[in-house]
Parts: sequence; C-alpha cells; structure tokens
Amino acid sequence: MRITSAQLYNNLLAGVQQQMDIQAKGDAKITSGTRYQTPAEAALDYRTSLDIRHAQRGVDGGLEALAIAESRLSVSQNHLMSMNNVFSRAQSLAIQQSSAQVSATERQAAISEITHLTTALINSANQQWQGQSLFSGAAVDKVAFIANPFSAGTAVYAAGSNGSITNVTQTANPAAVNDAYTITLDGTGTSIISITNGASVEQLAAPVALATGANSVTLNNNVQLSVTYSGTPVADPVAGTITVSGAIQDGSVTYNGSSQDRLVNIDPALQIVSNARGDDPAFTAAFQAIVDFKAALVANDTGAISASVASLNSAGNGMIDLTADIGARLDALSITRTTYEEMKAHFEIRLNTHEGVDLAAVVTEMKLSEISLQASYSQISRLSNLSLINFLR
Repeated sequence: MRITSAQLYNNLLAGVQQQMDIQAKGDAKITSGTRYQTPAEAALDYRTSLDIRHAQRGVDGGLEALAIAESRLSVSQNHLMSMNNVFSRAQSLAIQQSSAQVSATERQAAISEITHLTTALINSANQQWQGQSLFSGAAVDKVAFIANPFSAGTAVYAAGSNGSITNVTQTANPAAVNDAYTITLDGTGTSIISITNGASVEQLAAPVALATGANSVTLNNNVQLSVTYSGTPVADPVAGTITVSGAIQDGSVTYNGSSQDRLVNIDPALQIVSNARGDDPAFTAAFQAIVDFKAALVANDTGAISASVASLNSAGNGMIDLTADIGARLDALSITRTTYEEMKAHFEIRLNTHEGVDLAAVVTEMKLSEISLQASYSQISRLSNLSLINFLR
C-alpha cells in the first residue's frame, strides 16, 4: 500500500512539473513574443529564423554603407557648389575687367579679389569629411591639392649660324610661359626683326636694333630676354632658338591625391563610387582658368582678359556638370536606399510571422495548465491525508 501511494505521489509531482514547465514556457513566449527560444524547441523553425536574421544583417549593412556614401557625396556636392559660386564671381569679374576703360586702381583691386577667390577655390577643393580628404580619391590622408610656388623656368639657348649672337637668356617670365622662341635677324645682322614662339606666332612688337653687349628684349607675352651681341654684324638671319621649360604659374596647383576612387560595397553584387576625384578634368580646367585670368590681370592684357571670359565659362560649366553628376548619383542612391528599406520591412514582417507567438492560444494553454496544476495540488493534498490515515490504522 505504501509503494502504491509513493508511485501515485511521484506521478502527481511529475504532472505538477509538466504544468509548471508549460507555465514557464508560456511566460517566456509572452515576454519574448516568439514561439520558441532554443533550437531544441523547433529545430527547423529555428534554422529558418537564423536564415532570415542573416539576410537582415546583410540589409542593415547595406543601409549603413548607403548612409556613408550618401553623406560623403552630399558633403562633396556642397563644396562643389561653393566652387561654382567662386566661378560665378570670377566670370563676372572677367567681364568687368575686359573693358579697356578699367583704371589701374580697379585692375589692382581685381587682382586682389581673384587672389582671394583662388584661395577659396583651393580651400573648398581640400575640404575633409570625418577627417578624410573628399577629393583626393583613395589617398584620404593627403590634401587633394598643393599650391605651387612661382617659377620662371629654365631657359636654354641653341645658337644658330649667325655667330654675332653669342648668348640669349631669360631675365623675366611673369606669366610662367613654357615655350620655344626662334630669333631672326635682318639681312645685315644688326637688328632682330622677328621672334616667333613654338606655334609660329610673332612675339616681337617692333624690330630691335642691337648694340654691343647685352640687349633687353620684351616679348608680347611679357617674357623678357637678354640678347648678347658681339658688335660685329654677320649677314645671316638665323640667330638661334631659346627654349623655356619648368615654368610654374603663380597660383597654380598640383593634384596630390590618388587615381583610385573611394568604393563602397553595398552588398557582394553592388559596389558604388562615393567620391569625385581631384584629377577630374573639370578640376584641372577650373584651376587653370583662374590662374590664366590672374596672369592676364597682372599683365594688364585686355585681350587675354577677354579670352579668360570664355575659358572661365567653360571651366564653370565643367564644374556644374561634375556637381550634377554627384546629384545624379545621390538620386540613384536614394532609389537604392528605398529598395533596401522595403527589403528590411519585408524581412521584419517575415520574421514576425515566422516567430510570432499566438498570444490567445498561449494564454488559453496557460489557463488550462493552471487548472490542471490546481487539480494536481488537490490530488497531492488528498493523497497525503489518505496516507496519514492508513499509517495511523
């Protein structure tokens, strides 16, 4: 009789434990909002959940990458727009200064302003985002552009068949012109009648009579030459050539970045360029147009200033095109981001549908379990009382 009571008691305790497990699992389901918490509860369903969560991480990573690319491109676009503003002012200044009626004081004021505009252009081109250069390509630790010091260049004279011209040197090159000049004398060999550049364009405004020793000659492009004459004329027009190389214009810049783009991996099959590089022809044309305009102002060359209007307009259009390209890429990224956000929402719905618990069913199960648990407690109490009576008998 005592063995049978013990068996009944153990069975009731096992039932109590089972109902308590049901209660605990029900509490866990309600708290987490999912049907299962461990692989043992639903192995196949758990594997499906892992697959969905893995896909979610991929989508989240893609959204993070898109945010980085969009931020970098947006900041780049803002600074390109600042450069466009510089060009708008430079174009207006060039139109104003192209008039022959501009005074020397106004010209000097324009030179001062274009110097400040050049500085503003370089500053915008050397901007950083999160401590990394925007326009230096993959070389994010380097400034995109370096301002070059002025250099008049090196002149090399090659003597011609007229030996009375013993040497030619360059004494000034304010516009930093790199060119080759051919010097021609008159029939008697006593005057320079022509100096043409590499494009065969005449650079001498009027013939220059030669005196014994050094003779200063100023060309139309403001290059100054010193021509050494022996004093003994030779009836030969071929005086020789002088080649200028290595000249660097005041305000010119050199690209200091990389030829590689900043690439962002959105997913294994999608890679995008998230930058504009400073070696783009638009940047090159922009800086050159500004430098040429300043050189024309310094030389007080009205013709060159007028020519600068067209080059500044062309360079400005190039910067506008580059800015528009950044805008188009931002639009494309916006579409891609919308797609990824829809994917994120899809996976969230799918995961909730797959893992989501039926609260009504769980509550019903827990309620029935609670009734069973109370019944088990009642049976245990009755069994305990019966065992005590039998023992006392």
